[in-house]
Amino acid sequence: MSAGAVVAIAVGGSVLFMGLITWLIVWFNRGQGAAAAVTLAKLREELPRRGWTYVERDDSLAEAYNRQYEQFWSPEQSQFWRPNQPVWRSGFQAKAPGPLEQHFIRPPHARSAHDIITGTHRGRPFVAATLEIFYMHQITTELCIWVRTPAPCPPVYVRQTVGMVSKINAAVGQGDFRTGHPAFDDRFDVNGPDERFLAHVITPALAEFLLTDERRFRGFTLFADRVDALDRIRDHRDPAELVAALDLRCDILDRIPLIG
Repeated sequence: MSAGAVVAIAVGGSVLFMGLITWLIVWFNRGQGAAAAVTLAKLREELPRRGWTYVERDDSLAEAYNRQYEQFWSPEQSQFWRPNQPVWRSGFQAKAPGPLEQHFIRPPHARSAHDIITGTHRGRPFVAATLEIFYMHQITTELCIWVRTPAPCPPVYVRQTVGMVSKINAAVGQGDFRTGHPAFDDRFDVNGPDERFLAHVITPALAEFLLTDERRFRGFTLFADRVDALDRIRDHRDPAELVAALDLRCDILDRIPLIG
């Protein structure tokens, strides 16, 4: 076979391969667009029934986010803060900074807010949206489904962990807040700047709920005047997914003594 024929076959194969890739991308995007259209149609049907509102973009939410982080952030929180992300963007891998480095870490900064849904659920105001976030030299998407607390409060970070890791950290003096509930302390890390408030939040009822609830979530955060959870959400605009997520957050708040 001549060199020219080999080159022609190689070039032709590359063209066919790139064409296949392009077709797959177009096909995938069309499928995503069709699914999004169905989801939005369901949401628009649900909005008037529930008294909710929806806008595609409102950066005033990003501005409010930034004001809250400027007010409630402290350098040590960079050890614990992680964004909740929609399933399609669940790739954020922030390395926890060292004890000296953490003092130079700026709080997360929101650049824009998209697909904002507001309303009330079980008597509590909420907002759900995706925010474009800049944090530790990375741009990522944060999924926010915030249910309002009665009043602003000190930050609380509750995360699932591995029991052995929790025990080792405690043994070398790098452990989190200990609640006195052995099963809970082995499975969850609890952190925040105010230990008295941590003790107020992690009641026996809440600890038992977090240990036994069968929904798939990895913890929750109290920050400023809201609670959010680390759960797996494909699209918060889907009313079924959103209601389930709001129920989880309300169930958590139901087990926390009055804030404020």
